[in-house]
Amino acid sequence: MSDHSRRKTSMADIARAAAVSEATVDRVLNGRGGVSREKEMRVLEWARKLKIDRALEAVSVRWLRIAILMQQPVAPYYVHLKQGFEVAQKTFESQRVICAVTYFESLDASRVAQTIRHATQKADALIIVAYEHPDITAALRHASHAMPVITLASDLPGTGRLAYVGIDNRCAGRVAGELMGRFIGDAGGKVLVMTGMHDFLGHEERESGFRSVLRRRFPGCDIVETVESREQSALTERLTRDAFRRYPDLRGIYNISVGDEGIAAALRALDRVRSTVLIGHELNESSRRLLIEGALDAVLDQNPAGEAMRSIEIVLRHYHRDPGIALPQQIPVTVLLRENLPLTD
Repeated sequence: MSDHSRRKTSMADIARAAAVSEATVDRVLNGRGGVSREKEMRVLEWARKLKIDRALEAVSVRWLRIAILMQQPVAPYYVHLKQGFEVAQKTFESQRVICAVTYFESLDASRVAQTIRHATQKADALIIVAYEHPDITAALRHASHAMPVITLASDLPGTGRLAYVGIDNRCAGRVAGELMGRFIGDAGGKVLVMTGMHDFLGHEERESGFRSVLRRRFPGCDIVETVESREQSALTERLTRDAFRRYPDLRGIYNISVGDEGIAAALRALDRVRSTVLIGHELNESSRRLLIEGALDAVLDQNPAGEAMRSIEIVLRHYHRDPGIALPQQIPVTVLLRENLPLTD
């Protein structure tokens, strides 16, 4: 074996391959900071390719600041998502990750876009739960030129995002349609769809999947209307009462978003719990109680804590940092009934 083949990889070798100075390589490998994201990634990539004789996983690289934008943690989904990011912060602490969560003060599109611009000024990555709007899309497309963008729960194609993390929402809607059709039975009946916001692509996909299954497999189920809660749990009871005034013989409600407890309250007050099929999303303390009581017939869960972990994992891999775990590529749609509820701690 020649002396050349036995020679260990040096910082000069990495510098030449990555087209940077030796000083830059030294700063990256010794975690001194002051190096751009693009150069840091290039140095680490070539250090691994050239198999430098050191434990790169143990290199003290600079902190990654991940901007996380979502709604206020009022609805249970966002509460669990917040908790998921808190767990992710601790889990990936050795990878020097900062999960900087910012809540939207308003869902007005211009305010959301402004929040995106402000939160990404000093960030290395962006994770966001948002709806489709030209202002929001433009702000995300601009951010994606400078950093990886991960869309969570509801996808935003056309933004240059690196990845979408969440369930297959169209599949979830189809599952809800299958359950609704079977629960109502051959007699069929009128069905109401209650969505959060039409502009959430995930909500649109759930409704589309739901409608396609009922239309194809259960034509006796007639979707009479779609109403919008604007992601406000406080509105769902009134929307349900109003719907029964318009359709006294309503047989089923598919709640795509928040507010199962408000719908259940209206069903109790109208003495319609036993005669109305209610299918919702997200397992939480409230939906668990409603399932046990029989006010809610089925819940489709998407594991928000798992979504938080998966989104951080993707960012780490983008920056060539080994998260030490490999989570499922696709968040599964889980159907929960009263009889298969997981045990609580």
